Amino acid sequence: MGIFDFFKRNKKAAKDEKPSSEQVAFAEHVLLIISQTGERFGFKRVRKEIKRYSTTITFRKRNQYLKVENSSYPTDYPYYYSIVLGEGDSDDFFEYDWNSVSLAALVNIVSPKSNEISYRFPIGDPKFADTIKGSLENANQDLVKYGATFLNGDLSIFHQARKKINEEREPYKISVIDQNGTRQTTYDPKSAEQKKKYS
Repeated sequence: MGIFDFFKRNKKAAKDEKPSSEQVAFAEHVLLIISQTGERFGFKRVRKEIKRYSTTITFRKRNQYLKVENSSYPTDYPYYYSIVLGEGDSDDFFEYDWNSVSLAALVNIVSPKSNEISYRFPIGDPKFADTIKGSLENANQDLVKYGATFLNGDLSIFHQARKKINEEREPYKISVIDQNGTRQTTYDPKSAEQKKKYS
């Protein structure tokens, strides 16, 4: 199985999944809180996908998008959710992986002296709905405060953050054993191309 096969889920199984109560509550609060901010700045919801272990909700304005997503798959512990700001195709893995930044990364550019932010997805909290609502309200305030230029269509700070992140990361690696039994590792050509394009 290749590295990118890992990201592909069985579509039939995904359709048959019943969303967990935490994912349903998360999605409801995203639609109540984040969508209002998005709409105020001209972003319209284009995708809502709620599964047993994950939620993805995407809002677009022309070539820009906001994506709110989380994963509570047991292998993805510790659990967090993220608000992603991006440009271009929000569904193509290679595009959004290199042409987007998390709100947390943008904060580091706008306010480098601020404490590092992250947004916990509090599985197991007996007051999950209230906790996630308060967390999303705080995240929404961060989005308005630190993402204002992006929301208003000025991508200069977004491009600065994207460049910084991509300069510091390596393209994905492909490792195979050749006919002599020696392991050969090379960069995946598509991610190497995206690194060059967006660094």
